[in-house]
Amino acid sequence: MDLEKLLYLQGVGNGFVDCDGQHHTTPAADRLSILQAMCHGELAPLDDTAFAVWSEQRIDLLDARPWRTLLLPFQWCYTDTPKLRFRCPQTFDGELQLQLVTESGSSIALRFFVSDLPVTGDYYTHEQLYLERELALSDRLSADQLSALVPGYHSVSLSVTGADAALGDLPATAQGMWLLAPRRSYGAGLPGQLPHKPWGVSVQLFALWSETDCAAHRSGIPATVGDFADLAAFIRLMAAKGADFIQLNPLHALPLHHPEAASPYSPYDRRRLHPLYISVALCPESSEPQWQAALPKKQPANDNGSEWIDYPAAFKVKVGQLKALFNVFKGYAPQHPRQQAYARFVSEQGAALQFYAHLQAQDAVSPWLKNPAFYLYLQFVAEEQLAQCQALTQTCGMSIGLVRDLAVGAIGEGAEVQQHPQQFCARASIGAPPDPFAPQGQNWGLTPLDPVGLRQANFGHFIELLRANMQHCGALRIDHMMGLFRLWWWPQGADDSAPGGTYVYYPFDCLMAILLLESQRAGCMVIGEDLGLVPTEIIEPMQQGGIFSNELFYFCLDETRYPQFAGFKAPGEYKPHALMMLANHDVPTMHAWWQGKDLQQRYQLGLYQPDELQQALALRQQKKHGLLRWLYEYSGQSLPVTADFATLLPLWAATVASGNSELYSLALADLLAEETAINIPGTSTEYPNWRRRYSHSLQQLAQHPLLRQTLHGVQHMRRHNIHQLTGENRQ
Repeated sequence: MDLEKLLYLQGVGNGFVDCDGQHHTTPAADRLSILQAMCHGELAPLDDTAFAVWSEQRIDLLDARPWRTLLLPFQWCYTDTPKLRFRCPQTFDGELQLQLVTESGSSIALRFFVSDLPVTGDYYTHEQLYLERELALSDRLSADQLSALVPGYHSVSLSVTGADAALGDLPATAQGMWLLAPRRSYGAGLPGQLPHKPWGVSVQLFALWSETDCAAHRSGIPATVGDFADLAAFIRLMAAKGADFIQLNPLHALPLHHPEAASPYSPYDRRRLHPLYISVALCPESSEPQWQAALPKKQPANDNGSEWIDYPAAFKVKVGQLKALFNVFKGYAPQHPRQQAYARFVSEQGAALQFYAHLQAQDAVSPWLKNPAFYLYLQFVAEEQLAQCQALTQTCGMSIGLVRDLAVGAIGEGAEVQQHPQQFCARASIGAPPDPFAPQGQNWGLTPLDPVGLRQANFGHFIELLRANMQHCGALRIDHMMGLFRLWWWPQGADDSAPGGTYVYYPFDCLMAILLLESQRAGCMVIGEDLGLVPTEIIEPMQQGGIFSNELFYFCLDETRYPQFAGFKAPGEYKPHALMMLANHDVPTMHAWWQGKDLQQRYQLGLYQPDELQQALALRQQKKHGLLRWLYEYSGQSLPVTADFATLLPLWAATVASGNSELYSLALADLLAEETAINIPGTSTEYPNWRRRYSHSLQQLAQHPLLRQTLHGVQHMRRHNIHQLTGENRQ
């Protein structure tokens, strides 16, 4: 038994280099626990002897058996080097016929002798040497045939032409899928084609709210979450300020039967939209006179919310309204345009949507919410309204529009995982290795895709996932881009006494090829969130593929070269092909950071000991002084350490906006000088994450002085070619 080889074939890593450059070897027990999680159904009943036999069989399945077929089920190459690889015994030197059928239906047939092709690999198994050979189609097809080979998923088959030719134990015919991928993602060069550098505002959709007509004794804050009508109003406002895009939190469907599950990064199904984002006002059914009659008789008040979202209350209000909309919709005749549009949508979405609707209905607690058709209808309306919002961005002149966010994983009990159990590993969860920030590591409670199962399914779920999330937007941000290369897995139930986790590796090159193709097809730019522990292996492919990197001001540091600025880099040294963010949902608001209130709060939550708090406060003072020196160096303006945030932010934001990064975004929370965090990493029940509303309504934003002043300065910097000297020039 070659256990090390088996672990390698399963993608189970044996160590990693941490953020300080130190190598950590993964204990054998931890690696074995991940293997057991991957193959639990097969391994659970085995003793040591049976395990050794199983291991050899598993190695044969993953390593040797692919050589004993003419074609792999799935292979890929780039459009400028179309080629196909196949495998056959060394003893075979006969003729093969290739039949290639493109997605558009074009058919190409080609015959060739095996001995004419170069050997690119070999493998000895079952007392036979197998050779891999490469067929370069550009050398054998006509110009017209080559022009038919456009990017896409094409069908190929290979077969032996002579009746007397023998392939040994191999079947005489094999079929497979052949992915022809572009070299670059869509819109990689867009910023350079515009007269200015694009910029936008990031917003948590659920936190937006609009004022309501209400009695004087009520707060006027709605008891629902922000919806697509609020997003539309925000789009109009930001477009008028000159913004090129609106960056959103993940809009994925959350478990409706568990309203308290509020994190947009712990989705029930990433292919579906969260129904609570549906705007009743934007839905045609709400304009029908029978809608009011269809509302529940005891409708909760919709304007008694607070600055903290009460999700059960929000669910109760919104679902009652949505059910009334559905009841109106059911009354339409089959030939009604809405019914016909709905039927087309359900047909196009196929089995995946049906599975989601049936599982959500099954999970529903209330009997009146157990109709699968209700959930089909909600997805129809949600997709329709999101499409309207993206169309609005274009009408308003935004060059990019909506930027959606794809979470790194999904919860195990959700529809996404339950529909494709073979492509996920249900007995493991995604997280991060131990580091100074989290000495015990991080467990995010999300079910990882299984690299072997993914490959065996021809990457079907990954393709479906990208297609769903690249709709109705101008760009997609992929959370934790490193997950296409490797993910940290914890075995299910891991605790202080249980085996730890390790990195599991994925077929990165193939996933990247799929990503580039789907990006081009959807007309959707791609931003890869590459913050944190970034393996060097993904850097060059991202650059070559035109995928935008993700910078964050807090982490854009070089303390060796810029000690006088507390490490903050010169704006001229920001990554050019990147989205620079002033802040995101995982760091404190800039106002809280400037005042040190985030540190005090972490202490109050028990995340800091008293001595740790004092160290953090001292370091923060150094950072503040460094920031002020940085501002003076790159803006020419001097501020005291006692400067108020309203004076600091416009200068800070504009100076970062002057940097090299082609894309730039600011958080609405910072533009409103919020102090309260939307999310505090490392907490769950200790802090009400993902529940904080913005302190100002949509109606108040247009006249907010800090927002107006800051965005005016940012727009000026992005629209004028401000020259920034590099650190070397400055020094």
